[in-house]
Amino acid sequence: MTKTLRKNPFYHLVLILVLQLASVVAFANTSNKVPSNSKIRVQLKYYHQFQFAGYYAALHKGFYQNEGLDIELIEGGTVNAVDIVLNGDAEYGISANDILIERINNKPVVLLASIFQSSPSIFLSLKKSNINTAHDLINKRVMLLDEFRDPELLAIFYKEGIKLDNVLRITTTYDIKDLLEGKTDVLNAYSTNEPYFLKEQNIAYSIIFPQNYGIDFYGDGIFTTEKEIEENPERVDAFLRASKQGWEYALQNPDEIIDILIKQYGVKKSKEHLRFEAEEIRKLILNDYVEIGHINPGRLDNIARICAQMGMIPPNYDLSGFVYKPELFRTPKWLKWALIVSIIIISIILIILSYLYLFTKQLKKAVDRQTADISRKNEELITSEKRFREVIENLPSGAILVEGEKLFTNKKVFEITEYLNDETPNVNTWFSTLYHENKDLNYQIYKNSKQENFKSPTITSIRTKSGQIKQVEFHAYSFDSKEIWLMNDISKRIETEQALIASEYKLRTYIDESPNGLVIFNSNTKVKFANPAFLQLLDIDSSTETEFYIRDFFSPLQLAKNIEMMEQLISTGKVQGEVMVKSIQNKNFPAFISAVKLHEDEFLGFVMDTSSLKKAENELKIALEKAEESDRLKSAFLANMSHEIRTPMNGILGFSQLLLKENLEQAKKEQYIDILNQNGRQLLEIINNIIDISYLEVRQLKVFNSSFSIAKLFRDLDTFFKVEKQKYHKEKLDISFTNKVPEQLDIIESDIGKIKQVLINLVNNALKFTKEGYIKVSVNLIESELQFAVEDSGIGIPKEKHDIIFERFGQIENVYTRQFGGAGLGLPISKGIIELMGGKLELRSDENKGSTFLFNIPVKETEIEVPAKSEELNKFAWKGKNILIVEDVDINISFLEELMDNTNANVSICKNGKEAVDLCESGYLPDLILMDIQMPEMNGIEATKEIRKILPSTPIIAQTAYASENDRELALSAGCDEFFSKPLNSDKLMNRMDQFLLASS
Repeated sequence: MTKTLRKNPFYHLVLILVLQLASVVAFANTSNKVPSNSKIRVQLKYYHQFQFAGYYAALHKGFYQNEGLDIELIEGGTVNAVDIVLNGDAEYGISANDILIERINNKPVVLLASIFQSSPSIFLSLKKSNINTAHDLINKRVMLLDEFRDPELLAIFYKEGIKLDNVLRITTTYDIKDLLEGKTDVLNAYSTNEPYFLKEQNIAYSIIFPQNYGIDFYGDGIFTTEKEIEENPERVDAFLRASKQGWEYALQNPDEIIDILIKQYGVKKSKEHLRFEAEEIRKLILNDYVEIGHINPGRLDNIARICAQMGMIPPNYDLSGFVYKPELFRTPKWLKWALIVSIIIISIILIILSYLYLFTKQLKKAVDRQTADISRKNEELITSEKRFREVIENLPSGAILVEGEKLFTNKKVFEITEYLNDETPNVNTWFSTLYHENKDLNYQIYKNSKQENFKSPTITSIRTKSGQIKQVEFHAYSFDSKEIWLMNDISKRIETEQALIASEYKLRTYIDESPNGLVIFNSNTKVKFANPAFLQLLDIDSSTETEFYIRDFFSPLQLAKNIEMMEQLISTGKVQGEVMVKSIQNKNFPAFISAVKLHEDEFLGFVMDTSSLKKAENELKIALEKAEESDRLKSAFLANMSHEIRTPMNGILGFSQLLLKENLEQAKKEQYIDILNQNGRQLLEIINNIIDISYLEVRQLKVFNSSFSIAKLFRDLDTFFKVEKQKYHKEKLDISFTNKVPEQLDIIESDIGKIKQVLINLVNNALKFTKEGYIKVSVNLIESELQFAVEDSGIGIPKEKHDIIFERFGQIENVYTRQFGGAGLGLPISKGIIELMGGKLELRSDENKGSTFLFNIPVKETEIEVPAKSEELNKFAWKGKNILIVEDVDINISFLEELMDNTNANVSICKNGKEAVDLCESGYLPDLILMDIQMPEMNGIEATKEIRKILPSTPIIAQTAYASENDRELALSAGCDEFFSKPLNSDKLMNRMDQFLLASS
């Protein structure tokens, strides 16, 4: 039978047909296979992560190997995948929208497939930075890729009218630590990756999505070069098929790919992180609705148009050849298949002649299989449709699915419009319901947008069911004879933008109305903007067009400091301080300057005139110095009071006790009484001197000269210190007073109280610091100058301490204060008094060799006066004279009455100023009034003023315990004719009263 077949001509025909079919199949197979030994390098966009899961799946599940491909996946980072592929270091690459920009800029790259239907690029910031909108990015540090490699993020600035110069752009590191450590305010990130780091650490964050601003670019895509397509078209198709198959597998089996990433690629992310990334990527790929790798040319054209408006590419761009079309790069497929089909038809015709029956049976089987496949696909289509509608229903944006005239709306649309799907079932009712007044206009806008393939988003106003007006933004897409409208309520965004406009107006008003100067300038100090206050401050005419430079206003008084501050500003970006500034009119004035760097070559400065502040500061400083001086004077007064009063008080108290002794001789009593009288007067003089010393501190002390005996002064001091040295238990210490003034010149004119005070201070100091030996006090009169010397054999004073002891409260050592007492005021007071009297105090001393204080006082020589005796009190005869005593202290009244007991005068008494005024107003006419100053109800000053209105010429003598020159002037200015301080000098008072009474007679 075999031989019979071989002889049959039909057998040879079938054999030839089989060989032809084999050659056709071989030809077809060679067009779909590539050499198994060809090495293909794929440059990933970033580090290994789930973002490239499809390629790992194709590699490790053998999809590439099945296509005869040997694949190497090259890890990325911050590298530019386009440059690496163009340089020949890789045959294929993964990148985003920068592929489109490079193509239009004449780079021979071709987009094979868009894997991510939406871009994952976002702006990520910490919640605490309050960056929630695009306008919050102004003047913030923002991380971006170099040049135009982040077009979807850069488009946000363009859409919102924000210039890139208004943000501080930093080259990105894609490192979330830079955001957490404050190295940047905003990080360009992927929604699939970086947010998880913050979410995992419970750190609040904010995201700015490009989609919220009408920017919906493609994400990651596969690209290659024109050269690769031309030289290896079969390899391109094989790589594309295997990669899509890998993505389908990865999306269905994410956990398997996650294990591969961790075990074989050493990815450090947790499984939870990678699952988060997988779920977010699934949302971007949309494989349930569109084919993986789907490219919409109209959408690419919209992306290119936005890039052209941003200046990234020329406006006359050409996208031809950018999207991969296999028929452009190889022998037309239809031609191959036409040849194959022709051969098959011929073969079929030949076979039909012999195998018609077999073919019929096979055809029937094929029809049955096809019918089953169609039924299965219909079921899958229904399931897919159901899933599609479920996704639409749960979208975060309002979604309207348009099928012909019918509408399907999700629950978010209801939240925005308050209308159910049944209330807007078709396009006509949609526009009629939501656009009452402007239905036709908005419907026409929709038709025009549809004709342009929905290239641009649309913003309109709708009226909700409750009558509320809302601003909404539509992004529409068309596919498979359907449309989907994505609706977002942007009312709050518009309110925010309007608030920003209002805020900008307020800021402008503040700048224009600010009392302080505000100026913007560059690093060359050229003024680019200045507010009215700055112009006024520097006397600049606002109408002038002359260019000004900040350095023009550097004052020559502080030129170096001005230059230093400018250099600091340029080097550090900020500076503040106070300098002298010069106006156009060459007026120099102090100003506080605060300046910061805005960006690159632009600086902002604030200028405030501090002239008034300086003036107030100086006045405050003077007031403070006066207050401190007042406090110092108060302390000095109190210390000196304690220091100086104790010396005469000791004599008074000591001799008072001696007078209490029984069987005391009369001579002793008289001697002690005389000493008491001397110490009492000395105490009074010291009190006066204490007041004078207080005046010395404020340069108000005055010198009162009188005639006195040098010999008597030395006798008094000798008596005083014989008692005083016993206080220090230094009875064996020899204190001598030597008077070298000739007897005929013994009476001189000077201030005895101040001289006595100086001598007491110097001798007291000598007593303190001289344990044994001597103290010698001497005086001589040479050429109208009294020259005093106080010499001791005490501890002496070191040379280095000679100046300190004359300072207020200055002493040699603190130990001396503790050992000998004293407040350290004696020598400074003595020095001040001597210099006030025109003299000079000099010290000669060495340590452990004693000290000598020398001082000279200019004096006037005078004749010796014999003091009036007390018996002369009896010579006053004032019979018939009315004398009014105004005094509130009974002992003082008794003293005055006793003083005038033998004068036969008529004495009247008033206990206060008011009684005296009332008495004079009643008609009483005194011949003389003795007026105390300090009294209850009405003081002597006020009483004198009132009496002068009634008795303008009656003599009034003020007698008071107030003893200062100011008190004297106050009494005389009130109307008093004479002033006596207490305790009263009886002789002087009576003589002066007699003069007034004789004059009135």
